[in-house]
Amino acid sequence: MSASPPQPTQASAPARAIAPSGTSRVVGIDLGTTHTVVAWADDPGRAGTPAVQLFPIPQLVTPTEIASRPLFPSFLYAPVASEHAADPWGDAPFVLGELARRRGHEVPGRLIASSKSWLCHAGVDRTAPILPWGADEEASDLPRASPLEAATRLLTHVRHAWDEAHAEGPLAAQQVVLTVPASFDEVARELTLEAAQRAGLSVRLLEEPQAAFYDTMEALGAEGLGALIDRAGGEALVLVVDVGGGTTDLSLIRVARGETTPIVIERIAVGHHLLLGGDNMDLALAHRCERRLLPEGERLEPGRFSQLVLACRAAKERLLGGHGGEDEVPEAVPVAVLGAGSRLIGNTLRTELTRAEVEQLVLDGFFPEVPRSARPERSRAGLLAFGLPYEKDAAITRHVAWFFARHAPKGADGTPLQGPHALLLNGGVFRARRVAERLQAVLQAWGGPTITRLPNADPDLAVARGAVAYGLALRGRGLRIEGGAPRGYYVGLDPATAVTRRAVCVVPRGAPEGVPQVARGRTFGLVVGRPVRFDLFASDDARVDRPGDVVIVDDDHFEPLPPVATAFDAGATGPSGRAGGASRAVRDVELKVQLEGELTAIGTLDLACVEVGEEPGRRFRLAFQLREPTSDAVPIEGSTSPGIPVDAGGRAAPPRIGGKRLEEAREAIERVFGKGRPDVAPREVKNLVRELERILGERPSWTTETARALVDTLLPSARSRRRTADHERVFWQLAGYCLRPGFGDPGDPARITAVTPLFAEKLAFPQEPRGYQQLWIAWRRVAGGLDEATQVALRDLADPFLAPAERKLKKPKGFKPEALDDLRELAASLERVPATRRSELGAWLLERTWTDRDPRLWAAIGRIGARIPAYASVHHVVGATTVERWLDHLLREKWDQLPTAAAAAVQMARVTGDRARDVSERTRAEVERRLVKVGAREAWIRAVRELVAVEEADRAAFFGEGLPVGLRLVE
Repeated sequence: MSASPPQPTQASAPARAIAPSGTSRVVGIDLGTTHTVVAWADDPGRAGTPAVQLFPIPQLVTPTEIASRPLFPSFLYAPVASEHAADPWGDAPFVLGELARRRGHEVPGRLIASSKSWLCHAGVDRTAPILPWGADEEASDLPRASPLEAATRLLTHVRHAWDEAHAEGPLAAQQVVLTVPASFDEVARELTLEAAQRAGLSVRLLEEPQAAFYDTMEALGAEGLGALIDRAGGEALVLVVDVGGGTTDLSLIRVARGETTPIVIERIAVGHHLLLGGDNMDLALAHRCERRLLPEGERLEPGRFSQLVLACRAAKERLLGGHGGEDEVPEAVPVAVLGAGSRLIGNTLRTELTRAEVEQLVLDGFFPEVPRSARPERSRAGLLAFGLPYEKDAAITRHVAWFFARHAPKGADGTPLQGPHALLLNGGVFRARRVAERLQAVLQAWGGPTITRLPNADPDLAVARGAVAYGLALRGRGLRIEGGAPRGYYVGLDPATAVTRRAVCVVPRGAPEGVPQVARGRTFGLVVGRPVRFDLFASDDARVDRPGDVVIVDDDHFEPLPPVATAFDAGATGPSGRAGGASRAVRDVELKVQLEGELTAIGTLDLACVEVGEEPGRRFRLAFQLREPTSDAVPIEGSTSPGIPVDAGGRAAPPRIGGKRLEEAREAIERVFGKGRPDVAPREVKNLVRELERILGERPSWTTETARALVDTLLPSARSRRRTADHERVFWQLAGYCLRPGFGDPGDPARITAVTPLFAEKLAFPQEPRGYQQLWIAWRRVAGGLDEATQVALRDLADPFLAPAERKLKKPKGFKPEALDDLRELAASLERVPATRRSELGAWLLERTWTDRDPRLWAAIGRIGARIPAYASVHHVVGATTVERWLDHLLREKWDQLPTAAAAAVQMARVTGDRARDVSERTRAEVERRLVKVGAREAWIRAVRELVAVEEADRAAFFGEGLPVGLRLVE
């Protein structure tokens, strides 16, 4: 961006509404995957029906020209250094809107698109700067943004533009309704609210299908709704299918005559989250075009492929019917991908997409004819493209069939309806007449009533306009859709290890907004003063559960939500964050509580434990985890309820060790490290681990719960490690083993916080090589629990000992180059270090392989170059181009003489489905050939041939040893 950008000109000035000061407007914002739209209505307190108007959003259409348009493309583009663009809204270092979309077509790797889809991707840190996805990791001039920041920037632009046009009524002072997909989970909703708050707005959330129906209700009016009811015989069932840019939302709405009101409208079901929409169609078209543009077996690099996707998106939008009607739709649209570097024009690739071709791909691939009994193929492995976990089954009609079969109410004869009475289609794809007709024909073929397709004049604008209609309905100006909570919410009673898992209903499906739900008749024991974990589940089944009902959890009917892990202070009303090493007196405090839940007025879920027997009872709120999960790792210990633990292979684990034996083990630790015992015999220090094994059994049998109890006894006496060299060595040996892998138990964040400062204190006995060995091993064992800043600090220390001598890196004071093999393994295990630094370490180790045949070098390189991280967010993965160079080197090695070669190759070459991470097909084919030649495991061969889930044993092996019993890593 230029520091002094040229002054913009306005092709059409922003619309300025003149209204008396102090008036309050209702504003609806559709923060869409492809476009953002804003609509509004004037003071609803005035006489007459307020007219809903669009707010044309001013945006750059050229670097110096502003135009106000109803559609604000939800794109962020990072200009190159030579570009100069105006910035009247403070969007720097990005450009937003129409210019961003156009420049993103022309310059690879600098566009953030579909950022809304990333808000619901649990496999990444949605608050980390991970976008543009797949961008060159060495592009130091490229600004990056998190999905949360991208949403914030789009809303901030809207706020600035509105305030400029409405000086007498800033947006923050209006009633703002912000729409979200109906299938957004609670974390995505919370993130959307946080984005609005960061943009300076207080908003209320509304599901997009409901918003579309509100707009249709306005168009039909009371007379049209009455006619719909009459045609259906007194009660109409409306299926809303909203296919957006990134998601497909399904809702069922009942429209009927009321006893006290003329018309009752109720939302009765909402579908699962489906990351499936226009983006998938764009990708399918891009893959088809790529096969025409390149010789067989070749593919575009991620930056140019992203250009192709954008070009196919633009072609699809034109070919499926623009704003001018089908008569103006061309028969074909050219598609071009610009070259790179000095041969920008000469290397341009060109093809075209025809209208018939696009319609056929969409019809056959996304809207095939299916029976009512069809069920979509679901897979935990899923399908990834540009990092997003799209639905494996792209057939929207199969998802619709399964949704309707699960939620269809019974008709007058007592049998489930075979199809809806009416159909509302929303989303740009339904501009194409043949696509809309295909979906209606599929539904009609199920044999239900004659389907009426409801009017939707402009799908791009309907959601924003409907959001305004909803805001007006809240003020008594129009019909309101009832329905309450779209899902029921449950808190788990048993750990994931239990053969049969139970959960208690807290908020039933259909619960009204703003009404607390109490699980009456159920009293629970809440342990305070030590970390606890709450497993949460949601179900959209039409089941009749009441708060307090206990149900059996299964995968078909319940969806796990991010668990809540926290520590409550006995004297506070919220999470305390107290360290895991709290005293036993505090740890034993247990309160009697009831569970409460509430669907808030702003559209989010509030859960709490409320103390009983006291007036007023203390309230302990359960807050959702919004940031990066631990590589989708789900611990299976941590619940205070009994269960049956299993080991990493799914086998029954030894029973929990508790009571007398655990107390005896703690006392053994206290004898060695406790205060007032400096005269413990040296042999007793050396043999502490052996003594613990005598008491508790061999270390591999220790459960997570047992290991954490031991480390909670050890950490408060950390200063005692400096008594002797043996104290220091044993401390780090025991601390690392008992806290591995640094996550998995609710108290681990507090434990990591307690242990991290000890690293800066260095070793008290630096002359002891075994002390360094245990220090490096301990930090490798707990690496998964360390944040990026801590991991970078560890790399800063390690690099001078691992880098080539010519780098002349200054070695830190207080550390000696001892046990360097273990230090190298530690550095290779630090997955949250930025990808550029990880690539650098891999290059250093690769250089050493020319003269050093140590197989551990390739084991470390495999870890660094792994396509699927063991615990970190996938944005930390080293670039595919870099890893291909490493694989080319490994393929020259004699694998029969290098025992780590096959495992390293699989880590670096396995298929993820994400073009930004996958190595080329040519390289994968060569790796597969070598794996077959050396007789590698069939599972490894499949992993480089096709997309399969990572085997748990392989994930556990990353940490250099088995995971604690009761802890497993899952995809």
